Amino acid sequence: MTLSGVLYGHGHMGRLHAEKLRARPDVRLSVVDPGAGFSDDPVGTPDFAVIATPTLTHAQVATPLLASGIPCLIEKPLAPSIATAEELASHAHLAVGHIERFNPVLSDLPRGEIAYVNIERLAPPPGRDIDVDVIADLMIHDLDLLLHWIGGDVTEVRAKGLSVSGGQVDLVNARIEFTRAAGDTAVANITASRVSERTVRTWRAFAPHRYWSLDLHRRTGKHAEWGSEPQAMVIPAIDPLQAQHDAFLDAVRGKRDFPCSGREGLRALQLAEKVRQCLH
Repeated sequence: MTLSGVLYGHGHMGRLHAEKLRARPDVRLSVVDPGAGFSDDPVGTPDFAVIATPTLTHAQVATPLLASGIPCLIEKPLAPSIATAEELASHAHLAVGHIERFNPVLSDLPRGEIAYVNIERLAPPPGRDIDVDVIADLMIHDLDLLLHWIGGDVTEVRAKGLSVSGGQVDLVNARIEFTRAAGDTAVANITASRVSERTVRTWRAFAPHRYWSLDLHRRTGKHAEWGSEPQAMVIPAIDPLQAQHDAFLDAVRGKRDFPCSGREGLRALQLAEKVRQCLH
């Protein structure tokens, strides 16, 4: 069954979405971004939409589509504010583009068992206009992953940030503590920077009797049982964006739930706001 879709936005992520979706035999794609020279007129009502416009415009673009019953995949972060995200998240046929959910290097982690994790997500200056701070730009990937893999309630957040360019905050370190239903706690230490000389995306995660050293950028990893030598992990050859599209389009067809629902995207934003409040 061929689906008709419309992509709004042909910037950095929009181009990546367009390349993958146009290569699919089961999708007929239109692109709308007048500023970039794209003004395709979708024929009839599309089966789905992908929103890859600037964060400040997500709700403006997505709300009428969602209200019409059109499933939407909205790039992260879901919205520029909690209130706007809550309105978007009220729609069940919504997915949020937290692409790291589909990074195959994470597939071996046990959900709900991690006791401590140290995370670094560093990137060189973006070289393009960014309408959000480094928390919403980079750190939110790992905040979503923490909520997904660690689980439980956030009971403590501490953070320190720095604006290097003189505008938005560019460098943040946060310590987040979780308490789970069983009464045990987990701690995450995260550093996010977009003023680094090189790209780094690493997780060093500890669970009882086990340890993982993961490189999310190079998609390599090592795993060790306590008392044994670390072993290189076999990472499946999965393209995260294609896997995200597979999951979203399956949901559009009614074959499974929407990946990273609006409620989950909202929860990541709420944790991001807690980190941001610690900076003031």
